[in-house]
Formats: sequence, C-alpha cells, structure tokens
Amino acid sequence: MSDHDIESHIKVYWNVFYALLAFTILTVAVSYIPFEEYNLPFTPMFWALFVGLSIAAIKGYLVSAYFMHLNSERKAIYYLLLLSTLFLVVLMVVPMAWGASARSPNKGYAPYVQDDVERGYVDKDYYQGSDEDH
Repeated sequence: MSDHDIESHIKVYWNVFYALLAFTILTVAVSYIPFEEYNLPFTPMFWALFVGLSIAAIKGYLVSAYFMHLNSERKAIYYLLLLSTLFLVVLMVVPMAWGASARSPNKGYAPYVQDDVERGYVDKDYYQGSDEDH
C-alpha cells in the first residue's frame, strides 16, 4: 500500500468519526424533544424509539461499513445483516404485543390477572366468571 492509499483511508476514517460525533450529538438533542406536545399519529414513546433507533442504525452502518470494512464484502453479508435486523424487530414487537393483549378485556386470556387486579385495571370478579359459564 502506498502512502497515498493510507492517507485516503485515514481521511475516510476521520470523516466517519466526525459523522459519528454529529449523530451522537443529534441523538442527545432528540432526547430533549417533547414528542407528547405534537399531534403525531402514534404514541410519543413510539416516536422517541423510532427516531433514536433510526439514528443508531445509521451509526451502526457507518461503523460496520467503514471501520469493519464491510462495504466491499459480498452480498451475503448484507442479507445476514438484514435478517439480523428483521429478527431484532420481531423480538421487540412480540413482547409489546403480548403486553398489550394481556391488558385486553378478553375473558379467556389473562396471563397477568393478579397484576391487572392489583393495579385496578379490572374487577377481580371479571376473571372468575360465574358457574353458568362452565
């Protein structure tokens, strides 16, 4: 490798470093945005997570593409990365959907009955049912 090649790589590394620094500052700045004050279609928690994870995904791409030299790798690496991301999304959505369904007023499904009763979400008699139901 010649000195010119090394200098061009060092310049790329510095540019990626500055981009990572800027995205880190942006992440901190976004954490102070009061999403609940805006009339957005989803919950404020959704938007905070969406924006924060989007910035983190961009930062992760920069690190993996330039510092780990995955920019010049074969397509199989990108498919594995996409599959990993999809798996992460599934692992994040399933618990949230499970928690939402556990609070739903379905008589036949109540994995968190004790928590719901203690928090006052439901009446204790609601889940016990009557003898006529059996």
